[in-house]
Amino acid sequence: MEKSDFKKINDYLWEIPKSFRSDMKVLARIYASEKMLDTIEPDAINQVVNVATLPGIINYSLAMPDIHTGYGFVIGGVAAMDAENGVISPGGVGFDINCLSPQTRVLLDNGAYTTIKELEKSWKNKNVSCVNFKEKSLDTSEMIYFLKRYNNPSIHQITTQSGEKIEVTDDHPIQTKEGMREIKNIKKGEKVALLPFKGVKYRKPSSKIILSEDDFIKVLSKFKTSSGSAKEQIISFLRKINIVPLKYNSSQLPYLLKIIGYTLGDGTIPLSKNSPGPVTFYGKPEDLEDIRKDIKKIGFKPSKIYNRTRDHEIKTYYKKYKFTRTEYSFRVSATSFAILLVALGMPCGSRSEKEYGVPKWIFECPLWQKRLFLGAFFGAELSTPSTLNKYNFYAPQLNMQKAEKLEKNAKLFLKNIARLLKDFDVETHGIKEVPGYQYKGKKGKTLGFRLQISERADNIIKFFQTVSYEYNQEKFKKACLAGSYLKKKLKIVDLRTKAREEIKKLYKKKGDFKKLVKKYSSKYTPAQFLYHSIFEEESWGIRRKRGNPRIAFNFPSFEDYIKSNTYGSRGLIWDEIEKIEKIPYKDYVYDFTVNHPDHNFIANNFVVSNCGMKLLRSDYLEKDVKPHLENLANEIQREVPSGLGRGRQEKHSIEQIDRVLEDGAKYLAEKGYGEKEDIENCEAEGRIEQADASMVSSHAKNRGRDQVGTLGSGNHFVEVQKVDEIFDEEIAKAFGLFKDQIVIMIHTGSRGLGHQIATD
Repeated sequence: MEKSDFKKINDYLWEIPKSFRSDMKVLARIYASEKMLDTIEPDAINQVVNVATLPGIINYSLAMPDIHTGYGFVIGGVAAMDAENGVISPGGVGFDINCLSPQTRVLLDNGAYTTIKELEKSWKNKNVSCVNFKEKSLDTSEMIYFLKRYNNPSIHQITTQSGEKIEVTDDHPIQTKEGMREIKNIKKGEKVALLPFKGVKYRKPSSKIILSEDDFIKVLSKFKTSSGSAKEQIISFLRKINIVPLKYNSSQLPYLLKIIGYTLGDGTIPLSKNSPGPVTFYGKPEDLEDIRKDIKKIGFKPSKIYNRTRDHEIKTYYKKYKFTRTEYSFRVSATSFAILLVALGMPCGSRSEKEYGVPKWIFECPLWQKRLFLGAFFGAELSTPSTLNKYNFYAPQLNMQKAEKLEKNAKLFLKNIARLLKDFDVETHGIKEVPGYQYKGKKGKTLGFRLQISERADNIIKFFQTVSYEYNQEKFKKACLAGSYLKKKLKIVDLRTKAREEIKKLYKKKGDFKKLVKKYSSKYTPAQFLYHSIFEEESWGIRRKRGNPRIAFNFPSFEDYIKSNTYGSRGLIWDEIEKIEKIPYKDYVYDFTVNHPDHNFIANNFVVSNCGMKLLRSDYLEKDVKPHLENLANEIQREVPSGLGRGRQEKHSIEQIDRVLEDGAKYLAEKGYGEKEDIENCEAEGRIEQADASMVSSHAKNRGRDQVGTLGSGNHFVEVQKVDEIFDEEIAKAFGLFKDQIVIMIHTGSRGLGHQIATD
């Protein structure tokens, strides 16, 4: 549609004639200035025209100045319908979407990510990572609705000190230390919640078979359990849980990859009387609990977690160690589970005495599946992120002991681990034999070997943020913190390097040093640093050019960074906002709703909120209410004050407004506006414990005296609806919903009181 298609009625009213489209039954009118007309979403204007084609429409399809794209009926649109011949469009229900730009990464539940735009076609069969705010831990959730709208003319770009960025509309909430707050109310210098772990791009796995039923039977036949009815029971069970045939796109494979990785480190599959199992896992209780959950998802039943205290003695190349520790473990007794792992490439018995390698089929997995295997293996075997001094980290190390005769096998295994890491662009050093890890035991001499990940900061960051650790909460948490810390450190080093180069150039051009210092001096580039940058460095009487600067002495140590930036125990951190800027943006923006009580997901490492809407249900059926609809509509109109600036007939006193602010729903129920059950079904019982009405301005309270409890204008509404169709009986029952039930949907504005508080 071009501007020439509109007929100008006056400076604030534009008309689209019926001749614009052959199916238009009435004229379409838009209330807007000429400047506003240029910024309206094209899809919203199309929807105004679409409404003009509806059966029974009277006079006009109208659009108010705040129109934006709806589900079908434009939001901010108005239309009158003939009750006998017209329709009621369910698309007339409004929605406000606080949205993200299309290339925003959304973290899925398996450590992979995809862009929010790509989710539009696949959201129904994916789960996302989210945050449990009560536990300050990571959780997962399914998505229950996907949304998008056209955005024009700008969007906010947020940058944090560690360099993370996100593009969002100004009404999109982000988790801060004061809770979820919209971007337009967040300022530079505030701290927001991040999960520094990025993961790797999701790619749909193939349907190629990894393990067929025949393959499994061949492995099964090697063991004692292959005789008699035991064989049939095992095969029958695996068929029942859909494990055979096992394919790259099987739903259980992500969990099996992690189990296999961890088993190669801290799991055992003993072999007794030519029968494998039970499979036992060792670790910290919280990590073992995560493994137990995944084993249940595969279809097997793990035992509870046991513990016992044991004395240990280990004699190394250098000395003898004696120590006592409490050991936690659980087992999976099902023989079918042990044989399944063996069929997938796991060794039975003592691994130091066995020849084995990385299962070949893993090399054909998409990258995100390889990460699950590596992450779980590293959770068990790779060293914990740690510093050798205030600012620098040890290179992550993978150590392996092997019987002397299996030296070649040990080196091949570590070589294949390095090969997998190379797929993630993570560099490693060559495999080394470590004399200090030699051990003489009852079964003979073992040799120690080490694979080291390159200690270069950008390489460690890449490892921590793309591969990291699975089934080890402590290692994952430290990796997240270390990755964020190192990114911040590299930014400061880069800042100091650029400042040194610039000031040297300008000083050579006879620049005024005092003016240069004023321009380039900062917390991490003080005057003394800039002064020394001008001159050559002298050591032992030799003058030479100064090299690249190191990190500033006043940069916080990693230990201090952990103390001030940790959020919970699962890798979440606080990061300070460095920059908020508006950038031009004319394109679609996206959001979705998750089925989680804390309504959030992780986008570009930020913890962000998602859209949602609530419904008030009744026990009435359509047949009970239909004869009274006209009277009901009139009664709602009388009892629910609505409209721009319109308030209640009676005004509240300032003391009553204070009670509303501090006691919330409880006070309103006491005044007869609600029931005890209403309070019980409100989040936090409809009030905030720390609420302090004295902090609210008199202007806000006076605006609220006659507007508290009113509906608002624009696209705010009270609507009588019926449940027309049930898609999931179980979920509907849980929510108390049934076919032909009458429900009420309410979309209310913040009104004068809420709006003024937010503005203040």
